[in-house]
Amino acid sequence: MKIAITGAAGGLGRRATEALGKSHELILVDNVEPAEATVFDGSSPTGRRLEPLTPAWPYMRADITAPDELDVTFDGVEIVVHLAGWPAGKWEDARSTMHTNVMGTFTVYESAQRRGVRRVLNASSINAYGSIYWRVQETAPIRSRLPLVEDERRVPEDPYSLSKSITEDIGWAYRRAFGIEAVNLRFAAVWQETHHDEAMEKGLSRSSAWADDLWGWVHVQDWMDGMVAAVEAPDPTSEPIVIGGPDTTAPEDTLDLIRAFRPEFLHELREPLPGRAPLLSIARARTFLGYSPHHTLADAPVRTD
Repeated sequence: MKIAITGAAGGLGRRATEALGKSHELILVDNVEPAEATVFDGSSPTGRRLEPLTPAWPYMRADITAPDELDVTFDGVEIVVHLAGWPAGKWEDARSTMHTNVMGTFTVYESAQRRGVRRVLNASSINAYGSIYWRVQETAPIRSRLPLVEDERRVPEDPYSLSKSITEDIGWAYRRAFGIEAVNLRFAAVWQETHHDEAMEKGLSRSSAWADDLWGWVHVQDWMDGMVAAVEAPDPTSEPIVIGGPDTTAPEDTLDLIRAFRPEFLHELREPLPGRAPLLSIARARTFLGYSPHHTLADAPVRTD
């Protein structure tokens, strides 16, 4: 299949290219010149570091908010993997976040519909649940039951969470109106191999408080497998699908975490939670995509420092 990847010059875009390029024809799309490409780097003051891209596939410089540019880019494309976006959740960044993520996603669907694209994979996020990162209020987000499933009521209180929630609704609207196969993937925090290897060597710190992200994570190789499965699945749902890991980033058993920090949930569990079972349910991904993550933190030691 011919696939366009937006945000292809970023870190996850490169890994999606690596995974999908094994079996499909690709068009790489980003709004920077390859020589000026950057990737996420949490240790950098700007959060990004320069890492020039040497494209192995045709590369199109295009702005996702510019319909004329995307119309040209999506010509002959069957599937769009939409990874481009702006990951800023502070309210002072709200206008640029909403413009890039909401109008950018709307424009992607708009051009996809005009060009006859069959499927759009939208990179949503567990932030679409709301109140995971960039929380404004002191109170923890209200959850009805655990593990958290995709149908949980969304409670955004920051612009990034709000933008990701809206992008899912945009996909639903285009599916209902035009039949585009909108696939909304909610990614947990993606761990690169080095991050996972470090945790396996140095260990995991004991938990001192409830984690708004529910200690969720996913290994980048499992993330890549999830992307391929979402591209190749014969009839995926447009309901949000979490792509997460098979366990948590906490060294304690999951029920012990609930007992320690949120005991009110002990009588509101949707299913048994043996061992370090994840609190972000991946049942829907298993059902609709055949997703089965292989990388765990089960054997990581407990840090003593």
